[in-house]
Amino acid sequence: MTQYEMTENLSKKCDVTLEEARSALEAGDWNTLTATHLLEQEQFRRMRELNEFAEGGEAAAVQAAPEAEAAEAEAPEAPTVEGVRPERVEKARRCHGQGFKNLGEHLRRLVACGNRNRFAVRKGGESLLEMPVTALAVLLLCAFWVCVPLLVIGLFAGCRYSFAGKELGRDDVNGVLGKAADAADRVKQAARA
Repeated sequence: MTQYEMTENLSKKCDVTLEEARSALEAGDWNTLTATHLLEQEQFRRMRELNEFAEGGEAAAVQAAPEAEAAEAEAPEAPTVEGVRPERVEKARRCHGQGFKNLGEHLRRLVACGNRNRFAVRKGGESLLEMPVTALAVLLLCAFWVCVPLLVIGLFAGCRYSFAGKELGRDDVNGVLGKAADAADRVKQAARA
């Protein structure tokens, strides 16, 4: 998706100008979820200012001229008592809900990608272990200080690691893992000598 398309989509979802959407995306390093959050914070700040203005301006409103009442009657969408138009609140809620929906969609895709790709441990041409990358990621998140030392020990025990699958089964990814195994072999040989 191009930057313009991202800007246009965010502008529509959050009911802001293209300029505001682009500024939020640039501030959020072109991450739609971050930009949505920034826009929500800005909308919240504006709502709070309107509320404070409405509360502070009640005394002045009593002393206002009848012309102000006529101008207010002509306004088709006057702010509510809280100082925020209901349609703006609803659009902000939809924008916020859309952010969570997008996050959920990204997580779903990430898990699906992890399930399509596999992590394999081999020693001497024999497969010792094979698991989905999602399972490896969960293990690393839950037991990082156990898994990483085991992976390093496995390298020095002669194990070779590789990925298989459409996204991760590439030569460049597996080449890095092969280089790590070769480096461990060199360290072992240097220690023996």
